[in-house]
Amino acid sequence: MLVYIIRRILLMISVVFAAVTLTFVLFFLAPNDPAGAICASPNCSPARIAEIEKSMGLDRPKVQQYGEYMKGIVAGRDITSGGFKYRCDAPCLGWSWIQNQSATDMVKLAFPVTVSIMLGGVVVYSILGLLGGVIAARNRGNWLDRLIVAISQFVPSIPYYILALLFYLYLMVLHPILPQSDYTSPFDNPVAWATGLLGVWFIYGVIQSTAYVRYVRALMIDSLSGDFVRTARSKGLSERKVVINHALRATMAPFLTLVGLNIAADLSGAVFTESIFGLNGMGRLAIQSFNQSDLQVISAVVVVGAVVVSLGNLIVDLLYGLVDPRVKLN
Repeated sequence: MLVYIIRRILLMISVVFAAVTLTFVLFFLAPNDPAGAICASPNCSPARIAEIEKSMGLDRPKVQQYGEYMKGIVAGRDITSGGFKYRCDAPCLGWSWIQNQSATDMVKLAFPVTVSIMLGGVVVYSILGLLGGVIAARNRGNWLDRLIVAISQFVPSIPYYILALLFYLYLMVLHPILPQSDYTSPFDNPVAWATGLLGVWFIYGVIQSTAYVRYVRALMIDSLSGDFVRTARSKGLSERKVVINHALRATMAPFLTLVGLNIAADLSGAVFTESIFGLNGMGRLAIQSFNQSDLQVISAVVVVGAVVVSLGNLIVDLLYGLVDPRVKLN
């Protein structure tokens, strides 16, 4: 078990290293003009652009720039901007020349918002997806099964941002059944944190759960027809124990795999969620930075997203041994 965990952690580190390197290549070695984005005025002279490039370190060899970038992540580095020297503490993911502040500090403000939305949403749509799939499988072929399957097919056919906007207008604005969305640090006020995100979790979770219902239903139908379930029933176990302790437990491993694979989709969907509900998370930060051609901040968001996805997949892999005794972590 310990050897498996160490191997998975080393694999995660290698994946993150590759993602960071690829991000640097795409954002800082590909043809672009960050100095021109800062000095966007038509009257900006070539001499002024050259001065900005020098202050940004773009005049140095690419290998040296890559080394300084990687060093900043591990040990921090000094940044010169506008004739002033600033300290960018580790992990230094870059410096926003447009905002004149550390990209890491900007991501630190937005990161808790996005993670809070993701964690609450995962809990809601996991519960609803499992519950809906189990109920549909247990009532296979009758009206309840057909109703659940119909809803799970109809909801994903409508773009997420339209459904989220309609839920927001009718459940939060016109008929305030759910509390208005707002973010408060859980370390400052856990109650205000949960209250401000309760409506977002509910709406996001309900919409996303429909994508899991049919998947769980198919897995449960397959598990309920398995030999191990027939053996459990022949031993005289109650139907509830058979469904929960045997069929559902066998379903959890592939279900967790699907959740782990969709972490990246949850991060990308944060752009719509945060924009609709007015939350300043990483999605909105990425869009604002894109509009300003602030490559340093965009690359910082990409790197943090890669770390979150890798960490989520690691957690899912470690959970396999807990939810399914047939899985041996070795």
